[in-house]
Amino acid sequence: MTTMPERVSKLEGAYEQVDQRLGELSVQLNAMDSKFESKFNTLIIVMATSGVAIVGTLIAIALRL
Repeated sequence: MTTMPERVSKLEGAYEQVDQRLGELSVQLNAMDSKFESKFNTLIIVMATSGVAIVGTLIAIALRL
């Protein structure tokens, strides 16, 4: 049977591994967040540009009538 200090030592080791893995996961999530934010900003720009083009086309058509 293991002693209390040995059991606590094993738990501390396991905790350190979990803490390290969570730290790595946090770094990966932050990288993904910035990547998605960049793509979202690009999407917004494309949508706004398309909207301006559509409105401009509609105005041009209306002025011809």
